[in-house]
Amino acid sequence: MTDDRGALAALVLSAGSRVDGRPVGGADGLVDRARAALDGAGVRPGDVVLLTDLEPGALVAATVAAWQLDAVPLVAPNDRNLPAGLRGTCRLRHGLEAVPATGARTAPGLERTAVLMPTSGSTGTPKPARRGVAGVLVEAAGYQGYLGLTAADLVAVPVPLTHSYGWGVAMSALLAGCDLDTTPPTRPMALAGLLDTGTVAVVALTAGIARLLVDTRRTGEGRVRAALAGAGPVPDALDAAFRGRFGRPLERGYGSTETGGVFLGPRGIGRPIDGITVSSPPAGERGELVLATRVPVEGLLGGEPTRLWRTGDLVERDADGIFHHVRRLGPALRVNGRWVDPDEVTRGLGALPGVTEVHLLVLGRERTPGIEDLHAVVETSAAVPAAAVEDRLSALPAGVPRPRVLLCPSVPRNAVGKLDRDALIALVRQEEHRAK
Repeated sequence: MTDDRGALAALVLSAGSRVDGRPVGGADGLVDRARAALDGAGVRPGDVVLLTDLEPGALVAATVAAWQLDAVPLVAPNDRNLPAGLRGTCRLRHGLEAVPATGARTAPGLERTAVLMPTSGSTGTPKPARRGVAGVLVEAAGYQGYLGLTAADLVAVPVPLTHSYGWGVAMSALLAGCDLDTTPPTRPMALAGLLDTGTVAVVALTAGIARLLVDTRRTGEGRVRAALAGAGPVPDALDAAFRGRFGRPLERGYGSTETGGVFLGPRGIGRPIDGITVSSPPAGERGELVLATRVPVEGLLGGEPTRLWRTGDLVERDADGIFHHVRRLGPALRVNGRWVDPDEVTRGLGALPGVTEVHLLVLGRERTPGIEDLHAVVETSAAVPAAAVEDRLSALPAGVPRPRVLLCPSVPRNAVGKLDRDALIALVRQEEHRAK
């Protein structure tokens, strides 16, 4: 299995795929333009190139062009939260305009890296994660095998390609020779109409995008071969509604920015793809999902690659080998210098009627930032009496600080349905100002 970025570029180009009707390669195509721009900006082997503010076809082309130059694409929706060492790298932005590097051009530990992507930020500040060339090929083989991808297929990916899920499905499809359609979820009628024509073989969705599509009117008798839902849980009611509207169930997937898609299946989070073995938990038990991988997981920038990956997710493994996500295993929180077990708070508030999610934040006060408060943002589908909340808070063990509770019908999420932590903090601050 290759660790060569140039070989990965050659594999994509040899397939002859199209993105939104335009060839990925070809004379004077987008790849040639992107490579010329990067070459003109002085990009050298091993350099990091920030790709941001690009439409999907240009993003694919820029990624391939960077690989051709043996550079490492940093694919991100924006340049916020980048570590200081990556802020001065070469940038390729809208119109395939290259901005030469103004600072450090590279970072250590990128010899086998195919792409850098920031983590989602749902559990903290986004951090750049590395995906190895070999890991990208393992993910591609997993999608190709489960979804039956062939060069005759058109794959719709309305999920942003700046997210690891969207990028992984798109690159896997291109490596299989498929054409891509990237009609965005902001055009649900157009996307649903495309699925109704029967020209799309596979569509990659999130639960949020699937909800938009089930409300559309049917315009044709076509059917997709498979519809995949990733980047979060899929309620049974949504699966039933999607099946009723499109005649297909929602296949499930699971992964992370560091690993790419590693589980696929008809329910829960599915089963591990080839190249991934579950080290823990055993069949029929509950525990943290720990993966043994055929190729190393490179992990966060600056870390050491590993073949034993602790996901930080609590799962159950049923007798059929299907895994079911229970919850995220949150680390202990530190409030005013004291460590607090978050499970006591999330379990108590999560047991209230209608509660679907509980998210905890530790924030310094705006006027006295040295004093911290524990906040609990509770997503609920029904009104929760204040007395019921008080009962749960009163039952907390001694030593666990009482959180400031904010009830809301839905927590803020980003374009792929992940928790938007920055927006969550803003929501808490807004409520604090309103209460004054």
